[in-house]
Amino acid sequence: MKYAVAASLAVLLLSACQRKDPGPVRAAEAPAVQAAVVEVKAEPFAGTVPVTGTLVSTARVDVKAEIIGHVVRFDKEEGDSVTAGETVVWLDEENYRLASGQAESGVQVAEAALEKARVLEAHSRAEHERARNLLQSGGITDKDLKLAQTAERDARAQVELAAAQLAQARATLEVARKKLRDCRIKAPVTGEIQKKFVNPGAYVEGPTLLFTLVDNRKLELESPVSSSELAPVRPGQKVSFLVNSYPGETFLGRVQEINPAVDTESRSAKVRIQVNNSSRKLKAGMFAEGEILTGVESRAIIVPATAIYRDDGSAKESFVFVVQNAKAVRRPVRIGRERDSRLEITAGLKPGDLLITEQSIELAEGVRVAARP
Repeated sequence: MKYAVAASLAVLLLSACQRKDPGPVRAAEAPAVQAAVVEVKAEPFAGTVPVTGTLVSTARVDVKAEIIGHVVRFDKEEGDSVTAGETVVWLDEENYRLASGQAESGVQVAEAALEKARVLEAHSRAEHERARNLLQSGGITDKDLKLAQTAERDARAQVELAAAQLAQARATLEVARKKLRDCRIKAPVTGEIQKKFVNPGAYVEGPTLLFTLVDNRKLELESPVSSSELAPVRPGQKVSFLVNSYPGETFLGRVQEINPAVDTESRSAKVRIQVNNSSRKLKAGMFAEGEILTGVESRAIIVPATAIYRDDGSAKESFVFVVQNAKAVRRPVRIGRERDSRLEITAGLKPGDLLITEQSIELAEGVRVAARP
C-alpha cells in the first residue's frame, strides 16, 4: 500500500514538472468608438449680426384742425390711400364764406376811400401851386400860402392813411379766405389713413386731431444691437429680414444710421435700417427679424456647432477632437462668428484635419476612433 501511494505522488510531481508556464495574461483591447468624421475645408463664410425690431414710417403725420367748425364730410376709412393735396375732411363753410364776403366788401370800401383821398390830394397840390404863383404877383398873403401848404400835407397824409387801411382790409380778406380754405383739410403727404379720430357731425377746433397719415413707401427698421456685436456694423451694409405676415419671403434693406451712443442699461445701440418697400406689402408697425451682412470671408474654417466643446458655456475655453493615427486628439480652438448653427474657427484647425463632428462621453484623449461618415 505504501509503495502504491509513493508511486502516485511521483507521477503527479512528474506531470507538474512537465507543464509549460503560460506567462502573463493580456487584457482585452477596448473596441473603437464609432464617430462621425469630416475633413476640414476652407470655404466662404458670411458674417452677420442679428436684428429685430418694428417697422416705422419716416413720413407719419398727425393732421389737425386749424379752425372751429362741424365736420360735414369725411369719406375716407382707415387703410384708404390718399395723395398729397387731396381733400380728406370738409368742415362747414357757411360762416367763413360770409366772413370772406364781408372782407371783400371792406376791401372795396378801402379802395374807394383811397381813390377819394388821391383826388383830394391832387386838388390840394394844385391849390398849393396856384397859391405860390399868386404870392409872387401879390394876389394873396403869406398866410394864405401856408394854409394851402397845410392843406396839401393833410391831403397826402389822408392818401397814406387810406392806403394803409386798404392794406389792412386786404390782409383781413386773406385771413378770411385762408379760414375758408382751411374748411377743406388736405393730405400733406401721399400715404394711407392709419387712424381716424372724428366722423361727420363732430365739432372740432384747433388743434383737434383729425387723422393720422403714414407713408408706407418710406419705412425703417429700428433695432437694438448689442455693443459686443456692434464693431463690424457699417452704414450701407445689406440687411435681409422676415415678417410674420409673409412666411418664407425675404425683404431687403440697408443700414442707414448707427446711434453714436450705447444705452447704459441695455448695453446696446439703436441701428436704423432703410427698408425697400417697392412691393408695398410691408406696413408700419410690423415686427421684423433678420440679419445684417457684415462681410464675407473667402477662405474660412467653418465647423458644425455640435463639434465644439465649451468648458464654461462660452467661447473662452473651447476645444474639439480630431482624428490622428485612428485615435482621438483633443485640440483647443478659438471661435469667431456664428451663423445657422455653424461656427467660424479662427485658430486651432486647418484644412485637411479630420474633425469629429459629434460629442460623446466615450471620447477622450487617445481613444481609438472608427470613422463614420
